[in-house]
Amino acid sequence: MIAVIVSSSADIAPVSNLAASELRLIYWRKKEFWQGGQRMQPANLHAEHPLRLLFSKVVLNNLPKEQTDYWNERYFHGVRPPRSLQSEEAMLRYVADTKGSIGYVDACHTDKRVQSILWISKDHISTEAPEHLNCK
Repeated sequence: MIAVIVSSSADIAPVSNLAASELRLIYWRKKEFWQGGQRMQPANLHAEHPLRLLFSKVVLNNLPKEQTDYWNERYFHGVRPPRSLQSEEAMLRYVADTKGSIGYVDACHTDKRVQSILWISKDHISTEAPEHLNCK
């Protein structure tokens, strides 16, 4: 289970909830500003990370390697892809400390620095927190 996260700090967090349909727009950089005018700062895990592969499959309907042409075209128009981070800890730190940021980690790895606003399983996105997580 993946948790989509924003900062738990009210000064940094852009939102406390989000429609599942908006997540795709944010990560394709087709929506760039939060409702209050803050620039969105989406972050991805690196392209081979298992969570990135699942996130890309469920949210973007393709895998990171299939996104190269899209991002090359967007870059030509001045639009950069989401920031890429190397680890879940890096993601937690980035989201906790960066205004307007949004990211994702294993739901079992969330902590008080962030709040979960969506949950992604192997085939869907939910606004409802799972009743049970199988954390070890």
